[in-house]
Parts: sequence; structure tokens; C-alpha cells
Amino acid sequence: MLPETPVGDPWWALTVAVIYFGSVIAFGAAARMICAWLMSRHGVELADVHEQAGGDRGTRDAYLLGISRKDR
Repeated sequence: MLPETPVGDPWWALTVAVIYFGSVIAFGAAARMICAWLMSRHGVELADVHEQAGGDRGTRDAYLLGISRKDR
């Protein structure tokens, strides 16, 4: 089913990487757009969610998908 490729062919590796990472990025972008659409549909913004969490929450370090960030 797959084409015959020589071992270590860089073009085949690039093709596989584009298919794999491209689909992950496309899925993430679609999920973000759906979440933004749902939040705007119900009149909720991210500031409202932060307000509900309370002002005395403070900052904390978060580690998500290999990226360290500060949550303000």
C-alpha cells in the first residue's frame, strides 16, 4: 500500500512529519476555534472565567505539553 522507499529517505521522513504534525496543529486550531465560538455564543469571555476563580488566587507555575509558563 505504501510506496517503496529506500531506507533513510529524507523526503519520506519529511512527508510523514508534515502529515503527523500538520494534523495535530489543524486539530488544535479547530478545537480552539470551537471553544472560542462556544464562549462567544454564551457571552462568556476569558476575563469572566478568571474573575470567577477569585482575585486572591495568586500566580503559579504551570507545565503543559513541554512548555513552562506563569499563570497570572
